[in-house]
Amino acid sequence: MIMTKARSDAKQRIIDVAFEHFVLSGYEGASLSIVAESVGIRKASIYTHFKSKDALFYELLEDALNIECMNLKENFQKTSDQYLPGESYLRGIKSRYEDSITYQFLTRIAYVPPSHLVEHVKSVYQIYINQLLKHYDLEFSKTINNPKYQEMYADAYLGILDSLSVELLYDGRMYERRLNAMLYLYRQSLENIIS
Repeated sequence: MIMTKARSDAKQRIIDVAFEHFVLSGYEGASLSIVAESVGIRKASIYTHFKSKDALFYELLEDALNIECMNLKENFQKTSDQYLPGESYLRGIKSRYEDSITYQFLTRIAYVPPSHLVEHVKSVYQIYINQLLKHYDLEFSKTINNPKYQEMYADAYLGILDSLSVELLYDGRMYERRLNAMLYLYRQSLENIIS
């Protein structure tokens, strides 16, 4: 994860408002003029805190990564024995997406990054995926301690996450149906290995 330094209240207000605008409009559609107006400052004042729109975007991405990696850690720490490895996290994705602007930002930007920042976004998102897999692997090894299966199930788990994320990006109407179907198949597959 990337560590951030303390910031002023004004800079934090810009970031909070910018998250909403970047989520709603994407990178290309987000306007620094509208962000400034929403914060109640002149556009020129944004440049006191950020050299460019890219610099603001980088800070949003860094914040989203840090916040969502912390959420991963907390989520995996409170997993119940009644759930499969990683199931608790999957069950919480929809509410996290609905309630967390940083998760919305990270998810949207991972699937539709600004064309000139694709490599940077991919590298930052990979940090998030690596953290997710670290927690998943730890949970998986408590259930099935067999490296032969660990990588395969981690890949399948990421496939489930991708499918659910795409559903949320569009409209989410099929989310519960997809979640239940995939968890059913996931459970059946794991139970065949365990028994």
